[in-house]
Amino acid sequence: MGAEPTIPELVVPRGPSWRAWWRARPGRTRAGVYAALLALAGTAVFLGAAGGSGPSARTPVVIPPAPAVAAAQAQQPVVGVATAQASVGAAASAKPHRPADVSSPPVGGARYAGAVLSNTTGAALAAWNQTQSFCTQTAWEVPNGSVYTDRSDDTVLTTTGSPGSCVGLISPQAYSSAVIEAEVYFPPLPGRPGTIADWSSFWLTNQAAWPADGELDAVEAEPATGVNAAAWHWGSAGAEQSMSTDGFAQQGTLPSDGPNLTPGWHVVDVVYTQGFFAVYYDARLFTSLSSGVVTGAPLSLLITTSVTPDNGEVQAVIGNAPQNSDSSPAGLAVKYVKVWSYK
Repeated sequence: MGAEPTIPELVVPRGPSWRAWWRARPGRTRAGVYAALLALAGTAVFLGAAGGSGPSARTPVVIPPAPAVAAAQAQQPVVGVATAQASVGAAASAKPHRPADVSSPPVGGARYAGAVLSNTTGAALAAWNQTQSFCTQTAWEVPNGSVYTDRSDDTVLTTTGSPGSCVGLISPQAYSSAVIEAEVYFPPLPGRPGTIADWSSFWLTNQAAWPADGELDAVEAEPATGVNAAAWHWGSAGAEQSMSTDGFAQQGTLPSDGPNLTPGWHVVDVVYTQGFFAVYYDARLFTSLSSGVVTGAPLSLLITTSVTPDNGEVQAVIGNAPQNSDSSPAGLAVKYVKVWSYK
């Protein structure tokens, strides 16, 4: 296998994360989008729609089988067992992965977890589909991604590969003090197997009260660098503040205490309460923050991915061409989302 191409030196604006720049840029109006999101909260959105957003119109992608959750519980790093180019036959012959055991503790952050509040899988998780409302927040986003469940009962989010293609899940519940865990497959970028494809994210926020209520990006494969980062955002309208593991945030750099994410199946745990959060990857602490800026406000969980286009508007915001956009259909998969109370 040849060496990965060298990424050129980047000219990156110093400040909040890429998602925050999109929200805060001049001329941005969020009120209409937020109202729509609030109106849709707690409802199941139809998974199929004209124009290619439903399962009948999707382009199939291959999601490799997930490794056992027990590997992460033994604090062994969970790595991708195959790439998205694995044969369809191999994936079809794999035994379905058993859904998460409701009685088991979180893989990461178990000492913070109280009672199990929910364990969402399969069709119930796919019903969180909010693509048609979430993927209209910028001019370049196109809500044509698909959400469906595969034969292993994994919930799969796929883009079409076209510029701006977007898809997203939003939890109907909001959490102010909880431990949240999901087993997620992050697809590799073709030709760069160590890079997560597309703007793939696992995050918490209240979009109707952003940034005042806060935003916790537990996973964000940043398009400007192609590298995953975790971040916390807070502040007021027109004065958003942030800290991030990427080193670009004006209010400081969050510690990187463990290995960063690479493509493949991973268990992501988030501990969130007033004054504290922690993010774990495969049972290992990645970053944390103890500070009064961590609001503890009720935040919904979002699992989203989109193909960042290479155009002048994007380059003006992130400082260079996007580094992880996949022009072929890419699939992000979620096996389960479990939530515990914070004790």
